[in-house]
Amino acid sequence: MKKAIVNGTILAWDGSRHQAIEAGTVVFEDDLITFVGSLYEGEPVDEIIDATGRLVIPGFVNSHLHVTDTLFTKGYLEETQAPAETKVAPNYHTLYTVLPAVRKASDLDAQLAAAHCVFADLARTGSTTVVELGYDFEIGGDGDIAITERVAEAAGASGLRCYSGPRYRSSYYWGDGQGATYYGDYGAKGQARFEACADFCVNWNGRYDDRLRTLLAPGQIDTCSPEMLRETRRLADEHGLPIQIHGGQSIHEYDRIRETMNMTTVEYMMDTGLLGPDFIIGHGQIMSGDGNHASMARHEIEALRDSLTTVCHLPWVKARRGGVINSIEKYKELGIRQCLGTDTYPFDMFNDMRMASTVCKIVESSATAGRAEDVFYMATVGGADALGRADLGRLKAGCKADIVIVRTDTPKAAPVYDPFKFLVHAANGEDVDMVLVDGKTVVEKGNVKTIDVAAAVKEVNAAGKRVWARLGF
Repeated sequence: MKKAIVNGTILAWDGSRHQAIEAGTVVFEDDLITFVGSLYEGEPVDEIIDATGRLVIPGFVNSHLHVTDTLFTKGYLEETQAPAETKVAPNYHTLYTVLPAVRKASDLDAQLAAAHCVFADLARTGSTTVVELGYDFEIGGDGDIAITERVAEAAGASGLRCYSGPRYRSSYYWGDGQGATYYGDYGAKGQARFEACADFCVNWNGRYDDRLRTLLAPGQIDTCSPEMLRETRRLADEHGLPIQIHGGQSIHEYDRIRETMNMTTVEYMMDTGLLGPDFIIGHGQIMSGDGNHASMARHEIEALRDSLTTVCHLPWVKARRGGVINSIEKYKELGIRQCLGTDTYPFDMFNDMRMASTVCKIVESSATAGRAEDVFYMATVGGADALGRADLGRLKAGCKADIVIVRTDTPKAAPVYDPFKFLVHAANGEDVDMVLVDGKTVVEKGNVKTIDVAAAVKEVNAAGKRVWARLGF
């Protein structure tokens, strides 16, 4: 079926940047866009969608998030401190103590309930492609891959485009209560989990009309052995799978790699062969000893830049814990590719675009740093390119019909003289009117059509009580 979206302001891709077309038209047939422009003179269409008073934008590529435990960490990771007598670095208590405890307390049914609720939230706020990074031994049957399969099925049923990356690692970490971390070895269990994740990635890739794809997701750079990371690269090359790892999360991680490998974080990635156009570093906050990206050594900067590695920033989760990324402007000036994700709640890319821009301006003490158009690029094209998908994140003939229609007929929006500034500095997920993925309507008039939202909310509320009752703090 051929459809046309008419009368809206279209953010069309011209090959190098998004350009606004007033009263433009987007035509798509089945899952592909066939025309974007001012005047359509092609064959008649079967259905017209009137976008008067709307912006028509490419769907967001939300490049890093966790659907299974995030809803149960609300209130436990924010405004939470280690005991007063414990001298710890920022983010230590939440990352090494609270987060593992919450994950351990969650059961399989709770995780699935959370997944349904989160997929609904992602859809209604305009994320059409999502990268879901699952967990391993902290929760779920000693690394049983079954939970990953159930979450993947939920993603497929949601109508979204999802990259599923079950995580694996060779060791785990935990806070010792005194400000230090300790690491334990998974041994044979770690290898078994790795093999199960690899099998899932190979066998599930391309399901749900190719809306479900997979990626290899070694857990954290400081919890994976060199052998596991090198095998990850081998499998990625053999099967054409992207890779994402958690890296640059904390100074503890950076120091750990220094102590055990006698390398920096980036050097360890170089040594194990991870870097490449298919490799994503999730977080990328602490990539040098002082957290200033300009302080990386020249060979590290060149390696990240020349390999076309992408750094995925998660600004809001860091900012609300007192941390900043220093900075997306520096990464841009260094020529290093970047994208955006929400990580945890809210799963609203508008919020993380706003935080990315604002935090960057504060860090750089510059009103012109973190420009709205650059941040919107990160949330669309940046994420698509990181996944090797030139057919996503763009409104252009030949691209997938993943389209979001945003209301501008509101007091908050009027008058819109710069759509990028409105989207980044003023809009939020509540302004999303319609979402299409592969040309199919997933959200209409702000309502998710593919998920029973009321039932999902009820189920996750009950699950939350069950999980929180198991916590020891």
